[in-house]
Amino acid sequence: MPTAIPDRIVSRPALLIDDNDDYAAMLLDHLIPRGFHFDRACNAREGIQVVRQAGVSAFELIVTDITMDGHTAGLRLIRKVRREGYRGVLIVASTGFDFPLVLHLSRPVLNLWGVDALVPKEPLKRGRFECLAISSLGKRFLTGG
Repeated sequence: MPTAIPDRIVSRPALLIDDNDDYAAMLLDHLIPRGFHFDRACNAREGIQVVRQAGVSAFELIVTDITMDGHTAGLRLIRKVRREGYRGVLIVASTGFDFPLVLHLSRPVLNLWGVDALVPKEPLKRGRFECLAISSLGKRFLTGG
């Protein structure tokens, strides 16, 4: 069952990578009040460049879409930033995981890819922010530990 991310007081660095301005705005509406300040990239290539320029330890949180520019560019981004040493929390926000069975079946695969949590985008359209922990780091992140 998805868990709400607890509110935070301290502003912490984060990166949002999404090619859809509407979804990006919805994600920011829910994450900024939880204590994050965001840099934004509009595609995976730009996101990788931002991480490389800032350094892999510059962001506590990276939130990325998977499907950008008509491809699964987000998966390549996840693989690259993990290979380059990113150890922070990595959340996937995607419309492709909005069905309960897909969510359940995708968790082991997303965990292997280095994803810590998943935000289905369909609830965002209805004003609800839901987040499902994938890894133990994701669970600690969601519980504030």
